[in-house]
Amino acid sequence: ITGTDLMDLDLDLPDLSHQKAMPHILGTLDDKIELNQKMNQTLEEIAKAIFKSWFVDFDPVRAKAEGHPTGLPPEISDLFPDELVDSEIGEIAEGWDVTIVSEFGNVVCGKTPSTKDPDNFGGQFPFITIPDMRDNLISLLTERSVSEKGASALKGKMLPAGSICVSCIATPGLVSITTRDSFTNQQINSIVPLSEDDREYLLFSMMTFGDLISSAGSGGSVFANLSTGRFKELHILQANEQIRTAFSKIIRPMLQRIELSQEEISTLSQLRDTLLP
Repeated sequence: ITGTDLMDLDLDLPDLSHQKAMPHILGTLDDKIELNQKMNQTLEEIAKAIFKSWFVDFDPVRAKAEGHPTGLPPEISDLFPDELVDSEIGEIAEGWDVTIVSEFGNVVCGKTPSTKDPDNFGGQFPFITIPDMRDNLISLLTERSVSEKGASALKGKMLPAGSICVSCIATPGLVSITTRDSFTNQQINSIVPLSEDDREYLLFSMMTFGDLISSAGSGGSVFANLSTGRFKELHILQANEQIRTAFSKIIRPMLQRIELSQEEISTLSQLRDTLLP
């Protein structure tokens, strides 16, 4: 095909008004996608800030110890003690405890079904891997999925909705939460909470563990490898049950809004990519 041939090709083009309208429509979709992404980031940062204030910096405890108002509603403020005490992980609120991860739920190490059989994949169950977890607090979409046949080879590995996934190999410390029955590969350890009221508390506790998980990896390698056994034994702050429940009630609507927003982003992206062709 020569340049002259290309010049002589007949093309079916919409009129100029339609040519100008389409980029406007697509641009509007892009703007909405970007807005949703920014909102999700803001909600996540708010949730992180509340967790850090309550359970890392102990701001309400310090305020009460100094005789200052906590700035929290009375029914929540009254749940906090007014003194800090020493523990194996440093200062913690009086009356709180330090326990290990496995005390909060069942720890499951993922597994990959045989890749030699393509029938193990392409089904209804999300198959979460490290790339799926990057910049995704909520595991909504995954590159791969597991079929019923693949699931039958992964006995005891299914994660129900609300499980907390933590990457422990290669890129340690990434954290996300499942939204439906899912599986992960062996690079990820997950916690199935014993109580739904601990779900949000566990999620943000794990998000503060990134550096700790990396340093706990064998040999101090950049490609850290934190075994399931060692992951189970990681120390975790155990705030009293009432405060953990109060935290969940505040944070859960934020996570639900993030999930809805991510679903909308997915729909808008598909619409945008379908409209152009």
